[in-house]
Amino acid sequence: MPRITFHVSVPADPGLQRVVVVGSNRALGDWQPEKGLELQSAGLGRFTGSVEMPEGLVEFKVTRGSWATEEACRDGALAFNYQYLLTHDLTLDIEVAHWADLPPWVPELIEGKTIECELDATLLGQNRRVCVWLPPSYMRSDSSRHPVLYLLDGQDSLGALETPENETLRADRWVRRLAAAGRIPELVLVAVFHREEFGQRDLEMSPQVDGAKLADFLAHDLKPFIDYTFCRDRVLADPQNTGVLGFSLGASLALWMALRHSNVFGKFGCLSTCYEDLSADGPDASWIIDQIRAEPQFRPDRQIYFDHGTLGGDAAGDAYQKRMDEVLRAKGFVEGRDFKALRAEGAEHNLCAWRARLGAPLEFLFPARAPKGS
Repeated sequence: MPRITFHVSVPADPGLQRVVVVGSNRALGDWQPEKGLELQSAGLGRFTGSVEMPEGLVEFKVTRGSWATEEACRDGALAFNYQYLLTHDLTLDIEVAHWADLPPWVPELIEGKTIECELDATLLGQNRRVCVWLPPSYMRSDSSRHPVLYLLDGQDSLGALETPENETLRADRWVRRLAAAGRIPELVLVAVFHREEFGQRDLEMSPQVDGAKLADFLAHDLKPFIDYTFCRDRVLADPQNTGVLGFSLGASLALWMALRHSNVFGKFGCLSTCYEDLSADGPDASWIIDQIRAEPQFRPDRQIYFDHGTLGGDAAGDAYQKRMDEVLRAKGFVEGRDFKALRAEGAEHNLCAWRARLGAPLEFLFPARAPKGS
């Protein structure tokens, strides 16, 4: 008969260290927890055990010896049954997040917490609204430290700010999902709002108009406030752990910040970059590309992510991006290491398309660190 081996990791709690697998087979107690397979402790919250069973479908749950102590999700919901078709020896790695007899976690420990504040932005001539999203591990610990990503168009960036009338990038949900999969670290997100008056968003995001003022506000006012007042040294403040991300005209401003503020920010996400700015310059006359080409200090000591679709407002993206890539390569940037340019076939120039591919810039700019010694 095939043998099934269980490796189960459980939440660290010395008083709750007993693990019993109960399921649909006689070897697993025929759904009677008191007769289930009790696993042996392997230390550090890990339990192991194995048993032979007939071939076929096996269904089971993980408990601490009773239905009152079965596996649960962190929000208190009971975990689904595990199901496997057993045709040969099988080894399973299972991680238990919570138990049914323990109080569920409060939402902010699962989803993170969004805090709104208002800063005196003298460079902009008005107070400026900012929302800071603190990830779950930030809320669960007093000592964790996190990279920071600043999001332009802040009112359209966080899932926590989404309403039936206003969709967003849902950047906080992307970070939770990717971090839970071990693809990126948990980031602190800082959503920077633009002015709501008609036409003001374009003026503030344009590097050729008022974009420099907004960029200076991020670099000289907002970042020190986040690093040393709001988060009180809970963030990694160096440029290699600090990024800016924008879309459309906001991507142009993020790219301009790579040109002028790389001593403060080291990672730049540019989704559907509006290379023509407000002047409608063609690929051979793009002001921002010319600025980068002419700057001798624009070196591969920073990382830049680009993407664009192929329809609607993104239809001309290929020609602009080709010239941008040529400029970067001439300056020693290596594609895949220092910059990445993604062409999203069939994607349009809109928030839905940017949200769908947001995982790509997050993974390129903030890859999970390999464990020491690996």
